[in-house]
Amino acid sequence: MKNYQIEALQIAKKSILEEFWKYSLKWYKILNKELLEKKACFVTLKSFQKDLRWCIWNIFPVWNLYNSIISNAKNSAFSDPRFSPLTFEELENNDIFVEITILWEIQEKYFLSIQELLKFLKENKPWLIIQLWFREATFLPSVWHEIKSEEDFLTHLIYKAWIEIDEFINNFSKVKISIYSWEEFGNKISEI
Repeated sequence: MKNYQIEALQIAKKSILEEFWKYSLKWYKILNKELLEKKACFVTLKSFQKDLRWCIWNIFPVWNLYNSIISNAKNSAFSDPRFSPLTFEELENNDIFVEITILWEIQEKYFLSIQELLKFLKENKPWLIIQLWFREATFLPSVWHEIKSEEDFLTHLIYKAWIEIDEFINNFSKVKISIYSWEEFGNKISEI
């Protein structure tokens, strides 16, 4: 694991511990310059069995990676509306797995039709961001392992963005589509 990846995981862990008054990031000094770059990321927390427990992200880079990790780690642990907040007992008793996915090289792509987009998805299986006005969505890289067809992938992504299928079809020329590469790494919180 690279030095900045180790530090990124340490920051995620420390930001969660800070909420339990077990650590303070107030005087933390960043060691790796990669964490100062403006990047978007996911922070995912999984149970010992690697079942998803919490996941929060920012799709587009609005802060440096250091601040994205802090915000997403805290929000993942305590503000994911799909799950109850992480408790200190869970942190102590379970071996929570922390995973960070950094989004790199986001590029906007243009497609003349949905059929052209589906063909691109079938041939490339890219990581895709769709955005229609204020609604947007993407998936973690592992989703292509779970959803096999490009039609299902796109349908699930559209629904995840809270966009109706008819709305997507009727406004396809207004849909912003971006692809990105990513880097994913993680470890048990007890080993960070």
